[in-house]
Amino acid sequence: MHTVASRAGRWPLALTLLGLIALGACADDPVAPKIPSKPNLSASASDDFVELTVTNASGGLEIGSLRSEVNQIRSGGGAIHFDPSLDGATITLDAPLNSDGPLYIVGPAKGITLSGNDQHRIIDGTAPISAKNVTFTKGYGDYASAIRASSVYLDNSTVRDNRGPGSAIRAQYVLSLINSTVSRNVVGAAAVEYRESAQVFIDNSTIAYNAPGAGLGVFGYPTYALRVTLNNSIISNNGSPQLNCSSFFNFYYEGTNISNDWSCGEVGIVVADPKLMPLANNGGPNLTHAIPHTSPAFNAGVGCSVQTDQRYVPRDAKCDVGAFEFNDFTKVTITIDPSTKVNATTGKALLTGTIQCTRNDAFRLALELHQDQKVNGQVIDVHSASDIPVTCTTTATAWSTSMGLSNGEVFKIGAARATAQTLSTPEWVTPAGAAGAVKISFTRK
Repeated sequence: MHTVASRAGRWPLALTLLGLIALGACADDPVAPKIPSKPNLSASASDDFVELTVTNASGGLEIGSLRSEVNQIRSGGGAIHFDPSLDGATITLDAPLNSDGPLYIVGPAKGITLSGNDQHRIIDGTAPISAKNVTFTKGYGDYASAIRASSVYLDNSTVRDNRGPGSAIRAQYVLSLINSTVSRNVVGAAAVEYRESAQVFIDNSTIAYNAPGAGLGVFGYPTYALRVTLNNSIISNNGSPQLNCSSFFNFYYEGTNISNDWSCGEVGIVVADPKLMPLANNGGPNLTHAIPHTSPAFNAGVGCSVQTDQRYVPRDAKCDVGAFEFNDFTKVTITIDPSTKVNATTGKALLTGTIQCTRNDAFRLALELHQDQKVNGQVIDVHSASDIPVTCTTTATAWSTSMGLSNGEVFKIGAARATAQTLSTPEWVTPAGAAGAVKISFTRK
């Protein structure tokens, strides 16, 4: 099914491309560009823009299939949506998708997977393509085995397991990756490839484990019209032998960018192993590379403007570099034993309890013991505070400390209350605390 958009419009890509031509004419401008204009369904454009809904998972030309709906798109462009029954589905295409106009694919919440069945490209056209919540996999071609388009805009999408002697993605004018992953593509050239005068923006994305070709590279000889902006992204573990970027000509760096070799630049790149975990289902619409808390990408982002990660997990004030925001924080469980004994000789109370963590960690525990006592007709709070180092493991471990008083105060037999609070925790540990009533008794002399 489809509807025709009103002249109030949809897609200013023609204007975008004209802007790029003008930008190329000012190639000596030293200012690094921000992300180019993206396809916008609410902007003004042609009156023959259509919105279509795919209703079945057929890879052929049956009514309601993806290929059938895409074939209805004319020069004005169109947006492809999916029936809720296809949430998380895989569509194995009988032939590549090729629209006459700009193509916008809006995947459902659990994503949509488009497969070339190791036989052909997935997208093969000259019009711009924009995709969200889409996985492109098992494409095959002499180049651009997954996507060939004039301009490519990917948000919250993954391009994986495509193969061919050339690239997995090739864009001529604009290449934009936001919160996206390009991984495990078997390619002879760069997995992500752009023409010599393109405008490229890689933002909070991860390009990793593509081989034997590089991760990111230019097709042909780069010109001074070329602009490649990296922002809080990871380009790592690509190439065989290792080569993450085939060129860093006219690269601009924003935020923090990580590569495990020097091929993506010598200034503006953190050269380190990002410690990426294998491509896996970590939640969200597609597969991603998780990072551990020991990764140099953890909390290393600067000027973070992307509010969520590829899985739509909120990014915190210290965002992580790449498409994945670490959220597997260590959780702490603290207990306080309900009885506390005071040494009659020293007057110190022995406060005890247990602590357990979801992973092994070490930090300090701040402890307080309070008792209300009546002195000269008034109730005062007699209390003691202490902090101790603790090694927290995945099994409950006992902790204990002696709580002393000063100024001649003493604990008395009876009710009291205690608190325990994590202190000086690493950034990957979620602060925790506990409070409870305790009963004070005395040991025999």
